[in-house]
Amino acid sequence: VFFQTGIIPGDTDYRIYRDFGNLPGVDFAVTANDYVYHTMRDDLAHMDFRSVQRYGETATELVRGMTAALSQGRPEGPEAEE
Repeated sequence: VFFQTGIIPGDTDYRIYRDFGNLPGVDFAVTANDYVYHTMRDDLAHMDFRSVQRYGETATELVRGMTAALSQGRPEGPEAEE
């Protein structure tokens, strides 16, 4: 949502799947050291490993939330579109 609204300028690798594959998904972005993203300096030496930790925490919470929601049955109607 942030990229689509322009709050955060730029784009992510997920866009191609969203726009051309019509695939639902979750988009993650790292904003620290963005000047090295997809350049020759995009390597482990320039990675903030706290970001990797946050990815893991976010993915874990996402799975927990989805599991809790789906344990109540598959959504139907307008709820299925959210």
